[in-house]
Amino acid sequence: MQKKSARYLAVTLLEGIEKQHRYANLSLNHLLQNEDLSEVDRHLVTRLVYGTIQWQLRLDYNWESFVKRSEDLPLWIKVLLRVSLYQLFFLDKVPAHAILNEANEIAKTRDHGRYTKLVNAVLRHVQRHGEQDYQQITDTEQRLAITHSMPLWLTHRLIEQYGAEKTESMLAQVNQPPRASARVNTVKVTRDDLLTSLGEELPDLATSRLSPVGITAEGGNFAQLIQFQQGQLTVQDESSMLVAPSLQLRPGDQVLDACSAPGGKTTHIASYLDPHSGGRVIALDIHQHKLDLVDDNARRLGVSDRVVTKELDARRVDKEFKDAYFDRILVDAPCSGLGLMRRKPEIRYAKHEQDIANLPKIQLDILSAVARKVKVNGLVVYSTCTILAAENQDVIQAFLQKHTNFELVPVKAAQDIQWSGDQKQFQLLMDDYQTDGFFIACLKRIN
Repeated sequence: MQKKSARYLAVTLLEGIEKQHRYANLSLNHLLQNEDLSEVDRHLVTRLVYGTIQWQLRLDYNWESFVKRSEDLPLWIKVLLRVSLYQLFFLDKVPAHAILNEANEIAKTRDHGRYTKLVNAVLRHVQRHGEQDYQQITDTEQRLAITHSMPLWLTHRLIEQYGAEKTESMLAQVNQPPRASARVNTVKVTRDDLLTSLGEELPDLATSRLSPVGITAEGGNFAQLIQFQQGQLTVQDESSMLVAPSLQLRPGDQVLDACSAPGGKTTHIASYLDPHSGGRVIALDIHQHKLDLVDDNARRLGVSDRVVTKELDARRVDKEFKDAYFDRILVDAPCSGLGLMRRKPEIRYAKHEQDIANLPKIQLDILSAVARKVKVNGLVVYSTCTILAAENQDVIQAFLQKHTNFELVPVKAAQDIQWSGDQKQFQLLMDDYQTDGFFIACLKRIN
């Protein structure tokens, strides 16, 4: 049946993701679990969904010039044109006539075929003219925005912060497929032993260039492995693995993870602690269902004996903990997540400039609230998975202006990889190691 074709499913799914602001990965996983698709069609739907999202603005640029008042078209028509052009431009093995025929068939099943002629005409126009030459766009910001399918406001912000050359290098990586990565759970197994056991199953397995407990693979799905179920590894990006070491943990430390869900960093912290020496990490989140994920991960990884979860807004820590109670505190702050664009391409369209403007206050409030809870000579690590100074360096500077009893110290993870940039405000970008963009700063309480 038409409704079960891979392309039809991709169009319907993309329409729902945009209309209802869903996460692409969760929506796609739900579809793949509930539709009876061949392995070939599963791969096709996956590629169509992620590819169309990644290149959305570039695809729109190619068809919109052939449509009057393109903004008035139903969303599903825009999505159908994007999916069709993605195949024409990026999938060499699919014949153009097959793409156009399928698009027409999908159009016939929607809205009583009202837009079938328009879809056919637009696609044939694009096919005849070919993909636009983006180098002809004279404005640098617009050229980069269209070429790499990045909202213009965000392109402007990145150029303003990093310059055009670095921005172009970064954006060239954003639409590349991410490596699968996982953290070895050293509580249960060594990295060498795990590499040996996975060698035959994942021939392209490699050690991380960033983390001594990280492994990567160009293909495969670590979450599907028996070793994942056994708690020998957990899925985590390489840049995220740099946070726990930056706390410079000791076995008996009392640690607060102020924004902990879903628990990747919490369980990494726990791997450094010894419950027999009194070491433990208290993991906070404002939602119990998210804390349930932390508990589940802690059980799977065998570190439940040193993890305590508590439903609490980190800005309200005064209600629960006395001052100078913790040796180490992690504030992995809620942020725009723009460093995750390779893994979650829809983020770039879901976030708007006004959304970003509201975040620094929340981030600073959390950091200020927990600062009193760390001991003198203790460390507070602030981290985000974003690349904007407004959420990173600017928050740290605002905190230091108000809290003169803290100073920045070098980030241990930055020292470990011999980072040539700022080691006290460690900003990793997507083109540095082909990982997620990430920021880490380490604050020491000096009195």
